[in-house]
Amino acid sequence: MADMERTDKETLYVEKYREGRFAVVTLHRPDVLNAGSPTLFGELADTIESFEHDDDVRAVVLTGGTGKAFSAGADLGGMTFDDMGSCRAFIRIAHAPFEAIERLGKVVIAAVNGYAFGFGTEIALACDLVLASDKARFGLREMNHGLVPAVTITRGVDMIGRRRVAWMAYTSDDLSAEEAREYGFVNKVVPHASLVDEYTALAARIAKRAPLAVAATKWTLNKSAGGHYREGENLMPAIFASDDVTEGRKAFEERREAVFRGR
Repeated sequence: MADMERTDKETLYVEKYREGRFAVVTLHRPDVLNAGSPTLFGELADTIESFEHDDDVRAVVLTGGTGKAFSAGADLGGMTFDDMGSCRAFIRIAHAPFEAIERLGKVVIAAVNGYAFGFGTEIALACDLVLASDKARFGLREMNHGLVPAVTITRGVDMIGRRRVAWMAYTSDDLSAEEAREYGFVNKVVPHASLVDEYTALAARIAKRAPLAVAATKWTLNKSAGGHYREGENLMPAIFASDDVTEGRKAFEERREAVFRGR
């Protein structure tokens, strides 16, 4: 579209389509498969929040671009903390884009182009609608590293159900795009080559909806979100401080299976 304006940040870029009145936010850390980091969390939260009073944007798309990953997780190397206070501060930073998406009075569409593991699965979960390429894959690999998928075991229970969350969390099995649709996690699976056309059409369609009705609907659907994120913030510091997380990180770096001892 000729009316597109692009803004580049360190970990993502934003394209605004004024005629269609929507924006596309593309995660852009291709060297690490769009892995989450404190910088990405902050930039994504700030970007989403900037749309609240932007009348030129009535719908938002979040995608991973043309690469093979939507987001393949979070940077484990950034999860080392000197004390519980710094751990809690990190969790708040990590939660910021999730809460920004859920608070925004406009529809956010996840357009999942490829691997969506850990952070990738969970940030898609926070979005209002999810389109997935038939090449997309989802999974919660946190327990492989001694961690907990805090967003999914809190917010996700309402969205896809206790049994499905339990399976994903305990097994760390991947889901295909079609399996994720059957779980109720994905709204629609589309051919990979059609993903851009599909999300463009959907965003333009949603942007024409009545803004007040959209905002009221979203507030009602997401009104319990804040409490769920606070649960995660209370849960995670003790997990991050455990020897099991240290072992999980070392095992990942050494490319071996972790041996967890429950301490």
